[in-house]
Formats: sequence, C-alpha cells, structure tokens
Amino acid sequence: MLSRLGFVGRLSAIILLALLALWAVGAALSYVTHAPLVATPSAFPLPNQMAAIVELLETTDGARRKIVLDAVKSDTLGVEIVDRPPAVSADQRRLKGIEWLIERYVNELGNHEVIAVSDPAIAGTVADARPGSGWMSSRRNIRIAVALKSGGYAIFEPRGEITRRFFGVPAGYWVAVLGSLVGIAALFAVWREARPLKELSRAVTRFSGHGTPVLVTPRGAPELKRLIEATNRMQERIATLLQGRTVLLGAVSHDLKTYITRLKLRTEMISDPDQEARANRDLDDMTVLIDDALAMARGGSEKVRTSVVDLGALLAMLSNDHPNVELALPDTPLRLMGDEVALRRLFTNLVDNALRYGAKAPKLTAGAIGGRVRILIDDDGPGIPIAERDLVFEPFYRRDPSRSRETGGSGLGLAIAKQIADLHSGSITLGDSPQGGLRVIVELPMRAERASTPPQRRSA
Repeated sequence: MLSRLGFVGRLSAIILLALLALWAVGAALSYVTHAPLVATPSAFPLPNQMAAIVELLETTDGARRKIVLDAVKSDTLGVEIVDRPPAVSADQRRLKGIEWLIERYVNELGNHEVIAVSDPAIAGTVADARPGSGWMSSRRNIRIAVALKSGGYAIFEPRGEITRRFFGVPAGYWVAVLGSLVGIAALFAVWREARPLKELSRAVTRFSGHGTPVLVTPRGAPELKRLIEATNRMQERIATLLQGRTVLLGAVSHDLKTYITRLKLRTEMISDPDQEARANRDLDDMTVLIDDALAMARGGSEKVRTSVVDLGALLAMLSNDHPNVELALPDTPLRLMGDEVALRRLFTNLVDNALRYGAKAPKLTAGAIGGRVRILIDDDGPGIPIAERDLVFEPFYRRDPSRSRETGGSGLGLAIAKQIADLHSGSITLGDSPQGGLRVIVELPMRAERASTPPQRRSA
C-alpha cells in the first residue's frame, strides 16, 4: 500500500500507524491491568469476599473477632463491627441494586439484613440501577452494612481498586516504554523514507564540485523516484555539455594558436621594430587569453590530480620567482592533498594581481588554524569595494570598463583561482588589508589535523 503513496502520504501513514500501535498497546495493557490476576469463584469477587468474611465472623467468638478483622482488612476494603445499623440521613440514599446483589451471596448462610448507603456525590448514578456496578466503583463513599446473627453489624467500605503491576512496576511505566519504542520505530521509518533525499543532496553537491555525474539509485516514494531519475538525467546532460564545451574550446584554441604562430612568423617581416614588438605583444596577450579561457572551461569538469603537496615549499618557490613578495611561513610544514600544478596557478594569479595593482611589495603570510591552512595576501593597492567583492570572481568581470590590457588582465584570474579553491574544498574571500589595499584570504583543508601555528617571518 505504501508503494502507491507519495512522500507526504507516507509520512502521514507512518505517524498514523504509530498512533494506532500506541493506542492498541494502551488498550491491551488497560485490559490486562483491569483483569483479575488469578481465577475467582465468581463474576463478582467483592460480594463473594464479603459473604466469606461474614461467615468467618459468625463462626468466631467475640474475643477473636479483632484478629479476624485485622486479617481481612486491606487497602482496598475496610471492615469493622458496630452495634447499631448505619443511619441513613436525608441527604443519603440506599442503593437497592447493591443490597440485592449482596443478599444473593450472604443469604446462602441465612437471612441477613443488608444496608448499602452512599453520599450524595453518587446518588442517582448507574450504581443504583445496575447490580454489581456500585461496588466496582473506585469511589470511597459507599458503606455496606450486613447484620450478624450473633448481634451487631459488619460494616464494609470499598476503597477503590488495586493498581495491577508487572514485575513491581506500574502499568503506566510499560505504556511509556512501549510508546517510546513505537516512537523510535516511527522515527526510523521517517529516516528511511528521507534517506534518498540525503543521498540525492550529497550527489548534487559532489557533482557541482567536479562536474562528474554521481548517479543515485531511484527508490522511495513515487515523486522521490521521479526526482532522482530527473536529477540523474540532468547530471548526464550537463556533463555532456561541459565535455562538449571543453572539446570545442580545445579545438578552437588549437586552431587559433596555429594562426597565431603563423602571424608571429610574419611579424618578423615588419620593418619597424616598434610595430613588430607591439604585434608580438598582442599575439602573446591573445595566447594568454585563450589559455585562460580554456583553463576556465576545463575547471568545472577537470578532475584534481591529488597528491601530498608541501604548501610551504610551493610558496617559497613562488617567492623566488617574484622577488618583490614578502613571505612569512611557520616553522612546521604545511601539507595538504591537492593538485600542485593547479595550486601553483592559484597563488600565481593572486600574487600577479597584488603586484599589478599595488605600489609596494605585497605580503604573503601562511599558517595553520583549526585543521586548515590559511594564506593571507595583502597589498597597498586601491582595493575592491564591498559591493563588487562577489562580482570579481565572475568570469571576464573587470572593474575597468575600458577593458584595456594595460590596466588589467583578461578578467579570468580571480575566477580561475576561486574555481581551483572550490575543487580543493577550500575558499577565497576578500577583505581590507592593514596596508590599506586588498586582503585575499585563502583557506584549504590540511592533510592532517594540526594545532594553530603563528606564522614566523622568513625573508624571501
């Protein structure tokens, strides 16, 4: 039946079944706790008990009756002997039905006068109409007097019913325990129904990171199956589009580079050295733009070639290539799992930006914080307004509207850097530098947990 229900219908059915199960358990325990624990000789055990007590009192002399009374008294039945019958006041009434029932038992021993009275609280209830129902009431205001042949009256006062217990524990405890078990079973069923959603969320997250389809087996409610199947097809279509885009750009890049090479050969025929240099510079810029665009296109679908990378050594090599960079590294090594070539490109792009827009040498500081490597790149350039700090990571976005190569690159440097950081489960954020310019914060997960280490200055 559950196979035909939707996701909401399944959750509703689980909750409803849990409530029905809890109701059934409660009803069963209520029946057990109200049922007699041992077989009784009569359908009405209290009148039968009262008749036995009357017989015992009449066969016992007056000196030993006190011992009998102490023996038959309990927390559910009070017994005493008085000389006179109980008086029935104006605000009380006699319970004829109960008197009739008691007489059926005690009169087997001979004729006995029976008087049953109650307080006004229950006068006129079904206890007066249905024989036997009054003595089963849990109220304490019923008094039944039975005349003894030897003189006097035996007064009986029912005091409620015994609360049945299992293994010395109240029945309510078992209701709570079984209710908890039913609740746990319901939670497990809900978790089982929601598990495909969790798997689908993980698959989509992994797919968004590297572009490789992560297919999930369709199961669960019908709409969940359709959602999973549609997501699987969407992943395959997106992966095909990404692959086709990369192949197309690669082919275009190859052809364009062929023409660029030919143009470089022809620039040698230019007689003016200044024009020749400008033409070669334009061709070089065109080559860099093509390489950046191809790297950007491949970034979302290219797999990371992971290996153990010594980030400190990588940054030290970078500072050697850029003598103007001030580098501060910790004494302990900074190791992580990643693609060394891609990480070198990430930090090269960031350092190139700092050198391009800053007047002084940028400062590069690295350290380990909470199991992650944090690298700070500070410059004294103009910085980036807060409103544009998210936009600069978009491909081909440049703050210079003229898009001149003299005032900036292709607009892909930060986009490629963020893409590489995302592929390594890291992050890049922008802030204000103490030097007055821009601070770029790069965080990458370390290979192993390591305590925070304050960076130590090391000359580049």
